[in-house]
Amino acid sequence: MPKTRLESFSDCIIAFAITLLILEIHLPDMGGSIDNGAMLKAIVSVLPNLLLYAISFVVCTVWWISHHSFIHDLLSVDRALLWLNSLFLMFIAFLPFPTGVLGHHPGQPVATAFYGMVCAITGLSFWMMRLYASQHAELMRPEIPTEERRRRVRISLLSPLLYAGGALLALLFPTLALCIFAGIPAYFAIGNLGRSSPKYVTSRGIEG
Repeated sequence: MPKTRLESFSDCIIAFAITLLILEIHLPDMGGSIDNGAMLKAIVSVLPNLLLYAISFVVCTVWWISHHSFIHDLLSVDRALLWLNSLFLMFIAFLPFPTGVLGHHPGQPVATAFYGMVCAITGLSFWMMRLYASQHAELMRPEIPTEERRRRVRISLLSPLLYAGGALLALLFPTLALCIFAGIPAYFAIGNLGRSSPKYVTSRGIEG
């Protein structure tokens, strides 16, 4: 089957999940006669939510870019891949919930670990898509070498492992774990700035 509908549907779900993140941030109703000091205090009180919003926004953006790259590697899709993609999107859409929990309970070990595990499971579901497509060469663009497909599968497994390790660490050191959760997408974003797509030499010439 062509991949266009999968790509369009995925973009819509990821965009919707990113939009839901901001809905977890709101000031309490304090009436219309609030003074400047109380307003400033109220805004400061939601700073943890704003921090988690920023982290989750970057996390979702990284996954969207990774998904975009994955779709670019595909030639076509089958039913199994559609289901695996839907599993990935299900966890993406779920991310606003642990983001809100941790935003309202910053530094709480279980809340921090819960956030990390959701990120880990989301990354694992993306890895499953990569693995399945890599094992079915007819779904991939033929100019991508087999070793390159395997390399991308290995790389995609790194993210869920790091998130899972951070989730376990969160039970003892939640602040350190949160720094890890923020550092994973930041490293990806900074490391890929200005990086062009790889080129492959084929019988038809050089293709990317």
